[in-house]
Amino acid sequence: MKSFQGLPFTGRRPMVLREDAPALGLSGDSLLFKLPKTPQGRFRILLVLIGVGVAVLLLRLFTVQITEHEKYLRLANGNILRIVPLPPLRGPILDRNGEILVSNNMNFAVSLIQYGLKGNEDQIMDRLSRDLGVPVSEIEDTFDKVRDILPPYLPIPLLTHLTIAQLARVQMDLWRLHGVVIQAIPDRRYTKGDLAAHMLGYVGSLSVADMKSSYARHFPPGTGIGKTGLEKEYDSLLQGTPGEDRNLVDSQGDVIKKLSPTLPTEGHALRLTIDWRLQKVAEDALGDRKGAVVALDPRNGQVLVMASHPSYDPNLVSGTMSRHLWATLLSDPRTPLSNRGVQGTYPPGSVFKIVTTMAGLDSGAIDPSREFYCNGILHLHGWDFHDWKKGGHGHIYLKQAIMQSCDIFFYRAGMTIGPDRMAAYARTFGLGEKTGIDLPSEASGFVPDRKWKKKRFNQPWYPGESLPFAIGQGYLTVTPLQMARLMAVVANQGTLVTPHLLLDASGSSVRTVPTGLPLDHFEPVREGLWEVVNNPSGTGRPVKMKEMEIAGKTGTAQVISNRGPSGPGHHKIRAHSWFVGFAPFAAPKIVVAVLIENGGDGGDTAGPVARQVFKLFYEDYIKGAAPAPVTGAQK
Repeated sequence: MKSFQGLPFTGRRPMVLREDAPALGLSGDSLLFKLPKTPQGRFRILLVLIGVGVAVLLLRLFTVQITEHEKYLRLANGNILRIVPLPPLRGPILDRNGEILVSNNMNFAVSLIQYGLKGNEDQIMDRLSRDLGVPVSEIEDTFDKVRDILPPYLPIPLLTHLTIAQLARVQMDLWRLHGVVIQAIPDRRYTKGDLAAHMLGYVGSLSVADMKSSYARHFPPGTGIGKTGLEKEYDSLLQGTPGEDRNLVDSQGDVIKKLSPTLPTEGHALRLTIDWRLQKVAEDALGDRKGAVVALDPRNGQVLVMASHPSYDPNLVSGTMSRHLWATLLSDPRTPLSNRGVQGTYPPGSVFKIVTTMAGLDSGAIDPSREFYCNGILHLHGWDFHDWKKGGHGHIYLKQAIMQSCDIFFYRAGMTIGPDRMAAYARTFGLGEKTGIDLPSEASGFVPDRKWKKKRFNQPWYPGESLPFAIGQGYLTVTPLQMARLMAVVANQGTLVTPHLLLDASGSSVRTVPTGLPLDHFEPVREGLWEVVNNPSGTGRPVKMKEMEIAGKTGTAQVISNRGPSGPGHHKIRAHSWFVGFAPFAAPKIVVAVLIENGGDGGDTAGPVARQVFKLFYEDYIKGAAPAPVTGAQK
């Protein structure tokens, strides 16, 4: 068998290439696309290819950086660096003499980081439920409330204030609880228990609403935020700066190396005008009775005492409280969460006769030198208005009318003065509006007049309504703080001060408003108030001290009217008790207002409470001449 050019012969005709045949694939007609013959055309093709490449690159960058940013950030953090934010420390709160009222503690919390769950959420929840001894539904509820609000790399506190046993069980299981971390979270410690609880307030965990708010959304989970009282009012000052705990971790979430943390900083310290010793005396004197005690300096508005009872222990409600405790506090008919000093509104009773007197002196309805006869009853259009003293007070002057709190005297004066003038003077003394104290949720009370009556009931003001108005009954309501402020105007003879709790040594926070009341009108009022306490026939004689002259006014404010149709008897219930006074009489430095709900006679019930406060004030600030408070720690 022959071969052709070294190839085996197959019997087939060999392929012959013609010289004029074009090379395979090089023919212009057989190309997939036709290349431009000019350099310019080929350059344009190159630019198109580059543009397409850049577009693809930009699209990918957009996807990575924008569309799937959270995904890749989570992967990056999960595989390299885990940053756990540390809640800030709140500043301490001190009384005027430097006594610590609120400080910080640390408590342990178990938290869960979403991106560490790795799809086994149910198993982790079940294991945590067994370790913590808490129903799994409660843990899931806590987690579900905020899981869609917080970034997935932030730890969500599931349970705080862990016991040693809980902490030990979780710590032993951490190797299989992926995403679970144990955190040390700052906690508030109220050093005096329930002392001044309403004024100080309490701190709570961040709620869903807090996390969505512009103010608190930058705080890490576990941060305490003020919910009531001064904790809420000055939250921005008390809040410190959050810190960071940094760890290198592997793709499984296990810590490879601990890095140096950035420690959280403490917020500003608050130094208050409150004297904790006076506060304790006031609260002890109130005992288990419902009521309030407010004391302030009439010269500058510094609040020395802000007591309210019943109270609660903020140590039990600060942070995360149990649902049972919260439900118990809310359902308690004695309303222990209410600060009666600034939120409770009551008829002022006979203490309002101070306002009626000033309005009467201005209008001429009252003349201190004119004698008045009280027979104990006043008849008006078929209604009988009784004096508190059966048979009346006989022949008296203004000073005796104030001293013995003669209702008939002020009924007559109120009929002459009229409701609008009494309302105007009440507002001059700061009633019917908030005092401006640095506490949230202050009540304004209410001062009625003809215009309001017409608008509210579409009725005119009847003559008989001026009588209870003149003695602090009817539609009129006030707070104990407003009563202290009213008496401060009498004590300093004409200046309306703004009560405040934050101590400022420079005095720049002191705000006063001249009332414009005639100075000579204060003299007969002050003389009458002195007689109330120091005359054996005065209604406030239980308040008298031999060491210091006190002046004041008692009040017995009925919850319902004591008027009724002519006939036998009228219905009575146990009235609220008031005493409001100031001392020393010649140069007042303190005003004390006491309100005891359903306490009965003001002098016998509220008076002794006020006396306890006056007594300690004399020992510490008059006899002992306490030094001015140091405010160097305040910012």
